Amino acid sequence: MQAQAKAKGPAKCPKCGEEHEVELELTLPREMATLSTLPYALKLVPLWGRFAVASFGNSMIGERSVFALIQEFQQQHTFTDPQEAAGALSERLFKVLGETIDVNDLADDSVVLGFHMSGHKDGKPVATVSRIGKQINTKSYEGFGATIDGETSVVTHMWGLKQSIPQMGAIYQAWSVLDASDYAEFLISLTASSQRFGLMVPTVGGAIDVALVTPQNKFRWIKRKQLANLLLEEERDYEIGEARTADVSEAGPD
Repeated sequence: MQAQAKAKGPAKCPKCGEEHEVELELTLPREMATLSTLPYALKLVPLWGRFAVASFGNSMIGERSVFALIQEFQQQHTFTDPQEAAGALSERLFKVLGETIDVNDLADDSVVLGFHMSGHKDGKPVATVSRIGKQINTKSYEGFGATIDGETSVVTHMWGLKQSIPQMGAIYQAWSVLDASDYAEFLISLTASSQRFGLMVPTVGGAIDVALVTPQNKFRWIKRKQLANLLLEEERDYEIGEARTADVSEAGPD
């Protein structure tokens, strides 16, 4: 099953050089007809205060957001190993996806949604990438580097330039934390801007969230949108209230 969608916007005519309002008709695959990608969705969230989960692709599965599903997963489970946590979260999201659409109708190489789980194992940084579609595909990376997913064409092309311009290669091991943070934001901004000025329906945009995960201080926000401030602070206040209630109950009467 497919769905039709229309997009309007200004475009410069290559013949006359004038700007005109144009309308494009798009055919969306089934997974995009039933699910959606929203630029203001919360796609970077902490997990148990020790891991960072950055989701990509569809931000909704049926009537539920991926953010809400991750928060629910956090309340129901506890993991200290980032790779084990990524595997369990992948299974949960795949199960919910299968309850919403028939995944057997998807192409073998389709990716409806996915996430990057960043954390530390035995003191070493580990990033696990999970891609979920007709099946689950996961891969873990260790050491210095950068992982990307979702809309990767622009960044992949830029990284390919180092073949002809070696100076374009990134020396990750020489960077400070600030360099790494700025680079992550740069890659997302580069993709968003290319879509904004191109003749396409943007799938990357909105405010950019950035976080840092270290073995010592666990998860720390560097930058987050106002909506994340509201929702995640409410969750923190709830957890503090639960902890205080537990302390009073355990103390008992004087």
